[in-house]
Amino acid sequence: MVLRPLESDTARAGSAILPVWIAIAERQKSCAEGYWLISQPDHANLSGELAAQFVSDRFPRVEAQVARAIALHDSGWAMFPQESNPQTPPRLCTNGKPIAFVEFGPEEFLQAWAASIDRVESVCPAGGIIVSRHFCELGHFRLDNGAGLDSNGRQLITAFLHREDERQHRLHASCAATAAELDALLEVLKFCDLLSLYLCSGARGEAEFPQRLTDRPVRISHSPEEDLYRLTPSPFQKNGDLRVVSLGVSARFFPAPAEAKVTTLGFLLC
Repeated sequence: MVLRPLESDTARAGSAILPVWIAIAERQKSCAEGYWLISQPDHANLSGELAAQFVSDRFPRVEAQVARAIALHDSGWAMFPQESNPQTPPRLCTNGKPIAFVEFGPEEFLQAWAASIDRVESVCPAGGIIVSRHFCELGHFRLDNGAGLDSNGRQLITAFLHREDERQHRLHASCAATAAELDALLEVLKFCDLLSLYLCSGARGEAEFPQRLTDRPVRISHSPEEDLYRLTPSPFQKNGDLRVVSLGVSARFFPAPAEAKVTTLGFLLC
């Protein structure tokens, strides 16, 4: 579950440009009187819609199948009722805050990761490879970071990494993409994943992405007057023409009233 706490996140004048992941993580840890909750599959679908809007010649080209693969990269989370059924109450921390996606343990997130890769593999080999590599990078990060991991958790992640290494070797045999193309598409997946999480979490402060999709990193800022997100450089612009992309994601409110309140959160990007 991706959390969008109700309190505002307006950047102060002269405030530092944050790494985008820090801006996202701060929102996931925030306690508030209420939250909009976005399921992992819906967040992933927004990621794919963002990838499908790439038009700039400065950015990697994204084929329709790859955009579809990115849209399914968190589809495995639908195995959990809280992620697939808006009527199912979210799991809560001891302080009453809904548990965010960053707070699940390996017993659960590894199941979701593997199921997601299984689903994506059926779309195209390139998609299966980049989504597998994406989760392997996250797995290695968890092992290196080590926070909250016991010996069983480390063993589970290590076994997952071994299985995915075998999967990637198998998929390479039927994949027409070159190693360089796969590297570029992996960066697109990671960028769109972070961009979707930034939007879903309700972050507003200026932030920078770590991926180098062009000659310089992408930065994002928000214009409150227009409620518009600006990316510099932008994958959504071509030939200097201003193009505004309008997308949305389904969200439900917590704590829910008698009938679950579901809405679509809209985003304008250029």
